[in-house]
Amino acid sequence: MLIEFNVQNFRSIKEEVTFSLVASTDNSLDNNLIKTDLLRDNLLRSAVIYGANASGKSNVILAFNFLKNFVETAHTFQKGTKINYFPFKLDKKCLSKPSKFKVVFIKNNIKYVYGISHNSEKIIDEYLYYYPKGRRALIFERRDTNNYRFTIDKKEQKFISEKTLDNIPYLSNSTQLNYKKTSEAFDWFKDNLGIVGADHPRLIEYTIQKLNEDKKMKKFILNALIEADLGINDLSASIEVVPMDEIPIPIRERLKTMMPDIEGKLEKIDIKTIHKVLNEVGDENYVEFDFGEESEGTKKLFSLIGLWIDSLNNGRVLIVDELDTKLHHLLNVFLIKLFNDPTQNKNNAQLIFTTHNTNLLDLDIFRRDQIWFTEKNHSKGSTDLYSLIEFRPRKDKNIQKGYLAGRYGAIPFIGDDRIF
Repeated sequence: MLIEFNVQNFRSIKEEVTFSLVASTDNSLDNNLIKTDLLRDNLLRSAVIYGANASGKSNVILAFNFLKNFVETAHTFQKGTKINYFPFKLDKKCLSKPSKFKVVFIKNNIKYVYGISHNSEKIIDEYLYYYPKGRRALIFERRDTNNYRFTIDKKEQKFISEKTLDNIPYLSNSTQLNYKKTSEAFDWFKDNLGIVGADHPRLIEYTIQKLNEDKKMKKFILNALIEADLGINDLSASIEVVPMDEIPIPIRERLKTMMPDIEGKLEKIDIKTIHKVLNEVGDENYVEFDFGEESEGTKKLFSLIGLWIDSLNNGRVLIVDELDTKLHHLLNVFLIKLFNDPTQNKNNAQLIFTTHNTNLLDLDIFRRDQIWFTEKNHSKGSTDLYSLIEFRPRKDKNIQKGYLAGRYGAIPFIGDDRIF
């Protein structure tokens, strides 16, 4: 479970911003809360981020994604490999300062705090704390790149630190060297944090894979599609690998023109949906459709539902950029409520997403502390991130109307000058 995320000097984010899934004292929508004995406060099952185009809401998602990928893959770096470094460019001082990240999370019923800062050359600072008995304990602390401090397993960790290059996170390298105290935190990034764009090209294949894993998974996916009222009663799906030399030459040449990187095989996706209809005398008939005949909304929901059910079943943190693309408002609500409903979300999965769909600014769907905004600071050009709870709107307030009126910021300023 995610508790809090902090980022500074990354893309449009200059000063430190904090995104928190710690619930406020708001006593509405109790089902939207995760209650845990580890924390004094409850956590939120979901959160939505609004903001004008270029306000930085996607950069908040990119910050999550950067940290996840960096932790997972940096152990493969060679000496001298450059670190991807994206400082705030509108202030020259920031170009010589590190990007900083901190994440607070729960893994296997233990709270962890991990932080790291870096430039393009090296890790500057890094640390990992945990709370095995409710009190903070140090696993490792790294200052000025190579100045390490350990309070446990000192001999083993000193050996690992000497094997850790300046440009590699100690968390990543120590996990690869089988140090168990850091592997739990590493596994949270690898197994419990999922980040996708809502139009990711592999999502349909992921749903097909989950659909064919076992009958139970297919039942989950089919039930979700039926519950969404898409008119689908059954479906089948498969992925066939077709060697390029079996594809007719004219089609093969066209594919190579469209996809120059295509290699020796092509994946053929075959999805069939079954719809139930009643004839003139009321008898049931079942009609098969090719997936291409379904609506764009149905295709989009199918592409997401495998990821959704997998995240719910495994208690993952799922982060999605631009969830509303090609989805009807009611399908958006359907997907959100799967996370907010404790009878569906039994493993405390969490959903974070960005959207422009203002119809979701509804206090019957979200608590005030679940609604977040990004806004560009026009004097600095940087991103501000804040929650609706800071405005303390009444619970009977029309949040959508207030947002569109500019009461909470985070909307574009469009001048009155004519373009033509």
